[in-house]
Amino acid sequence: MIWILPSAIALLIKLFLFFYSDVHKKKYFFIFLLSTFCMNQLELIAFFRFGYDLITLKLYYCAAIFTVFYLAVVCADITQRGRFMKSGLTLVAPSALSAAILFTDYLVKGVQLLPNGSITRIAGDYYFIFQIYALAAVTLAVSLLIVNLFLKNDYHLKAKSITALIGFSPFIAFILILIPLMQAGYEVNMAGFSSLSISFMLIFFISATDKYKLFTIMQFVPFSHSRAQYLEVRSLLRRRLKLTAGDVVDMKAFLRDFETLIIKHTYHHAETQKEAARRLNISESNLSRKVAPR
Repeated sequence: MIWILPSAIALLIKLFLFFYSDVHKKKYFFIFLLSTFCMNQLELIAFFRFGYDLITLKLYYCAAIFTVFYLAVVCADITQRGRFMKSGLTLVAPSALSAAILFTDYLVKGVQLLPNGSITRIAGDYYFIFQIYALAAVTLAVSLLIVNLFLKNDYHLKAKSITALIGFSPFIAFILILIPLMQAGYEVNMAGFSSLSISFMLIFFISATDKYKLFTIMQFVPFSHSRAQYLEVRSLLRRRLKLTAGDVVDMKAFLRDFETLIIKHTYHHAETQKEAARRLNISESNLSRKVAPR
């Protein structure tokens, strides 16, 4: 039964996200969650062997096809790139591939029972098409995120991409580790660990759309501006509030230092002084006086 644990944990995480996050308000994230949820359920059905092994396996592959498709769509949504991915025409490829799996034996022609209680596919002559499709979708998703790392003027969008890539890392790590192990003959619950890593990915993807959660995550990303900002604020608080009995707090100096820090980091996100003043809700002339050398 230990083989079923990754799938069961992944299912619980998805249920938590479904009921305790606002994922249902985000169309593509919600569809991505549903497709991975279907994969999880089919994994568990396969483990308990309720029968209909071949149809269960084929449905699992159909869910996987739409999962990797909506993975790319979600990444396009996060990065605000690849808008063509949101076109209805792009659904033709996953729909056609799903139909080929369900109604023919060209991609999956049978099942093989595994000692761990699960099942795996007996590949058809054209199974490589599914592999190419999945690899292309994942590569596209990662590429969209990586491109945004080189943005200079939109820190928020860059931070979202970094957060999404952090969520991607366990999935890539599992793939790189588990596939060689399987090729070497080890019995590994590839489907379960993939679902678990996708659940982790979902948490970070959803966090990337919430600016407060995003800032919290970025505080721990080395060399990021949010990390530098967090460390500066913490250092200032420690320096100014490290008091002993009888010490006097220089409130003017403390507020001046804090104001300077806020202005400094606001300038980092603003392209012009006018925009910085707007973000700080003060006039440009007032801002000029505050940044002028004292």
